[in-house]
Amino acid sequence: MAWLFSYFRSFLPSAFPRFARRSYTLEFITVVCFSTTLGIVEGGVISNIAKRRFEPVVDAEALNFYVALLFAAPDLANILSFYWSGVSHGRPKIPLINILQLCVIALIATMAFTPVSRAGLIAMVAVAILARVCWSGIITLRPTVWRSNYPATMRATAVGNFQTMQYIMAGLVGVAVGWVLNARPGYFTPLVLAVASIGLGAFFATRKQRVRREVKMRRAELSAAPIMKPWHGPLVVWRVLHKDPMWARFMLWMFVLGLGNMLLGPILTIVLRDQFELGYLRSILITSSITALVMPLSIPMWARYLDRSHVVRFRARQTWMFVGSAVIACMGVLFHRVELLYLTAVLQGISYGGGTLAWNLGHVDFAPPTHTSQYMASHVTLNGLRGLIAPFFAVGLYNGAVAAGLSFFGLEVNTTAAAGVLAVSAIMCTIGAAGFGSLLARMGDRATLAKARST
Repeated sequence: MAWLFSYFRSFLPSAFPRFARRSYTLEFITVVCFSTTLGIVEGGVISNIAKRRFEPVVDAEALNFYVALLFAAPDLANILSFYWSGVSHGRPKIPLINILQLCVIALIATMAFTPVSRAGLIAMVAVAILARVCWSGIITLRPTVWRSNYPATMRATAVGNFQTMQYIMAGLVGVAVGWVLNARPGYFTPLVLAVASIGLGAFFATRKQRVRREVKMRRAELSAAPIMKPWHGPLVVWRVLHKDPMWARFMLWMFVLGLGNMLLGPILTIVLRDQFELGYLRSILITSSITALVMPLSIPMWARYLDRSHVVRFRARQTWMFVGSAVIACMGVLFHRVELLYLTAVLQGISYGGGTLAWNLGHVDFAPPTHTSQYMASHVTLNGLRGLIAPFFAVGLYNGAVAAGLSFFGLEVNTTAAAGVLAVSAIMCTIGAAGFGSLLARMGDRATLAKARST
């Protein structure tokens, strides 16, 4: 109990300098309220809603591709984040964040009135994507506010607390949405409106925010070199990968591993309805809430390990948990054991707890200090690319196997198709994890030396 008390005590504003406390308190309120609103458009939540709400009016094959599109929405939004950098350059950040918050709230509220028809499905998917695009703008702008309002010695703690609370709220919202729609499917409209309205708390809290030394910061932005345009992204990626072969290999294995792991989400959403015939609550628990709630608990463990290890050594160990979760998911589908899918969700949460740390910090172990942003840009771009490919690849394999009538060992066609895609996921994750192991062996002592230089 002592560790749990200490864990939640770290969220209190009293731990921060006086000038940062007001900002931290307002930001914390913002995270709690806005994460509640965003929770309904999380991939594992909105995809399950779409799968069940529109199955009477849309054929299964087409509906599966809309599920894939909902899973791909966050990565499409991230790729467009370059646009927001240009819009905000040299301008006040808080008013722009406020506008984007209102856009997200209005879009999600609009989703409440989508009819149960093919046109309604298209409208709901379009609204979800636009909401994620606006959210990507907020993600792009927040670090500038954080950098101004929190001292360097406390910034990681503050941002870590915000991210942890975001995961917790996403998990709890998923549970609440699943529970309500399970009991009262007809409550979709008032539920969505209620969730959207909670986001207004974030809007009013953000309005009270102030950015320290904002005038000086805006002048510095205007006098700096022009920001990178969206079409410059691929060129930056190519230059970084060409100049640093070890980073290029690291990105290769990240791409293979990430592509394999991202096959799970849409396939589990489909199979939990078509094979297991689960309702909203249990499906959302498996595809979203359990993973989101386990992540914050696993982050401290992974953080201690990453502090002592180069990111290549870290990935060479941590990524085998993704392999295990994919194998267990495949076994759960093959043997029709839903408890194995719950275990998959737990392992995914533990794995992503380490993954989110390595994703945000791993490039520092490779990049020279003056090129950190370029390395991160290459990472974000490639992550967005595989995030766009994976859901459609998964659903394409699944629909193709079902259309071909493939059936092995007396299994149903849907079961064979789902297990086949999950087996591909496990194989790709295995190749990626083994690739990190080979890269660690290739780098040898250089991995340790590189970590020492980056600290």
